[in-house]
Amino acid sequence: MIKRLIHIGFLYIAVLTTNSYAAFPEKPITLIVPYASGGMSSVFGPIMAEAVQPLLGQRMIVEYKPGANGGLGAAYVAKSKPDGYTLLMGVNSTMAINPNLYDKVLYDPIKDFSPVAMLYRSANILVVKADSPFNSVQDVIDYAKQHPGKLNFGSSGKGATPHLSGEMFKKRADIQMTHVPYKGVGPALIGLIGGEVDMVFSDLSAMAHIQNGTLKPLAVTSAQRLQAAPEVPTMQEAGVKDFLISTWYSIVAPAGTPPGIVKTLNDAFSKAVQMPKVKERMAGVGMEPVPDTSSKFLEKSVKSDLDYWKRFLQEAKIEMK
Repeated sequence: MIKRLIHIGFLYIAVLTTNSYAAFPEKPITLIVPYASGGMSSVFGPIMAEAVQPLLGQRMIVEYKPGANGGLGAAYVAKSKPDGYTLLMGVNSTMAINPNLYDKVLYDPIKDFSPVAMLYRSANILVVKADSPFNSVQDVIDYAKQHPGKLNFGSSGKGATPHLSGEMFKKRADIQMTHVPYKGVGPALIGLIGGEVDMVFSDLSAMAHIQNGTLKPLAVTSAQRLQAAPEVPTMQEAGVKDFLISTWYSIVAPAGTPPGIVKTLNDAFSKAVQMPKVKERMAGVGMEPVPDTSSKFLEKSVKSDLDYWKRFLQEAKIEMK
């Protein structure tokens, strides 16, 4: 009799748990973008939120929490209730670079998050002013070797992939340049247009300035040319060997989020990526969908990138403790 009652009790709990997952979401969901408005983060967040709302039957609110190269927003989500109502736009700067770059990171990228979905990859792009004497990557290398330390480059901030693109360029091409960090990609591009820096490694939000003729692209940091800019060579095609940097965009939740809720979210985001309108909008800004949107692939990517960036930062002797 007692065994039967225990069995019934477990069944009751299972039914309640299943029903609670089935009811999710019952209220709006907040997507934390851990960077300032502007750049690719302002593209990814709103587009994905708009796309998944009808699939989930609830609003998704995009909230920007910038600071510490994405670290403040990531820490906020890590400490949030694991109920699926607070999510993070996870990128490799936040999930894989910060833990290798700083002594004090207020979150653990493995222990503090439940991976939900890997969604997109994008490249960085090296741009100069339209009237710059540099018309190729080789022009930059030649000048830098003839005038050591005279060139500088801007980026969206210390530790972000555009900054590390510049550091990798210096290392692989064996040249000297000074890094000028800005508070976001928008200010960096404005600084370039205003003549404050010689060049900028930017995310692909720079395409708008390229299209209006204000800036000139020299190369992209990806392995292949981009559909959004097929005429722009890769850094490797431009003669810089072993150069590859991409930025990936994902969704993560606080650790301990129930598997049923993670699956509901993964299903919605995976379907959103395949929507024709979303495909068109993302392709227009150089975002390329990953072939595997599973939480397992995201988990694997975080671990792989943690190792990759640890090795590169040690090789380049970059420390920001």
